[in-house]
Amino acid sequence: MDIASAVHTITIGIVNFIAEHSDKDSLQEQISDIVVQIQNVIRPLLLRDVPDLPLRQTLQALQNALANVDSHLRSWKESRTRRMLALVNPWAVTQEIREDRLLLMHQYILLMGAMQVIDHITVKGYNLLPPAAQPNIPTSSQASRSSGSKKSPQKEDVLEFWHSRIGDDLEVVESQKLCEHLASWLNIKMGPLSCRRLLLRLDEHSTGNVTLKTLQDLVRDAKMKEIIQLYTSNPRFPLLIWISDDLALNAPKAAYAQERGISVVQLASTSTAKAWINANRNFLLKHDNAGELRFISDQYRKELNPKGVPYHNRNAGNQIMKFIRDKGFQAPVLIYTGKKSLHLTRYVESYPNAGSAAGHYEVYQEFISALGARRSDDKGWMKFGA
Repeated sequence: MDIASAVHTITIGIVNFIAEHSDKDSLQEQISDIVVQIQNVIRPLLLRDVPDLPLRQTLQALQNALANVDSHLRSWKESRTRRMLALVNPWAVTQEIREDRLLLMHQYILLMGAMQVIDHITVKGYNLLPPAAQPNIPTSSQASRSSGSKKSPQKEDVLEFWHSRIGDDLEVVESQKLCEHLASWLNIKMGPLSCRRLLLRLDEHSTGNVTLKTLQDLVRDAKMKEIIQLYTSNPRFPLLIWISDDLALNAPKAAYAQERGISVVQLASTSTAKAWINANRNFLLKHDNAGELRFISDQYRKELNPKGVPYHNRNAGNQIMKFIRDKGFQAPVLIYTGKKSLHLTRYVESYPNAGSAAGHYEVYQEFISALGARRSDDKGWMKFGA
């Protein structure tokens, strides 16, 4: 078993044990909450190897800490000697659990930091790329090339905000509180929908917390206010919603769309795509036509099931197609896949304004160029195996 899977297995055992034996103890429930947050953070690592040595070392330390916490919790319930000690000196139980909670919180912060330092290991679940006509907001590839340079004024702005509103000694803030602090600091309105949109990017796995490094990773070398407004505002049209787990491979194609005045939303998993579409559904439906809104999805994705176990989802395209139509959208959907999985896309013939293609770039160009020109008369791609 690899290190990420081993850590995930221990977290499941701790959460289940506390649920069965905690007696509503607040300290133990707090430990359970932290462990659930750890589960959410490491789940993406179950989909891939962890070659990065610092991250592996962080996971090893986390595994040891979790094993100790698990042992402590069980011993107070299962060891006769420890049970007798608890009766005589209940403070000893409380003190040990309190120390375990602090240790886990420290390890959680280290984990969040390690995950954010190595961007190449975790697939960002949600990226919003504006049209190329907006030069002040860098794309992900542009940001990556400049990320190794010295601190820019924009990065200093993020640090100034964090130190002023969050604190010099804190690396993590509650997600909802971050929205409140950002709205106040930037002097912008941020209602529940705007906050939800932002947290889909900053708190992708719904941990309930955001780290400083996560915010820095989002802003990069852009102006913080512009980036926050980009991710909290209504999407701009024409809009391409692209669901695929290989964001790096699709980067040149996304740039092609941006150059044609198209905003691109990149969503790396079925669950992230559903969450984003649900959050923006009412607004998107007002622009549900081929000249303003289109979808692209791959057919095959490596994803996590509800229990956090990775599996090869060969029906990802079918599932997202059905979801899009069930939500009331009639906008064009292109299933853009490889030759080996093209045969799985015959279902597109059952839907209007739908088609599939096995990586033919000219089909993609036709699909995108029509959207950029706000046309709705392109039909050549609307078939199986275009």
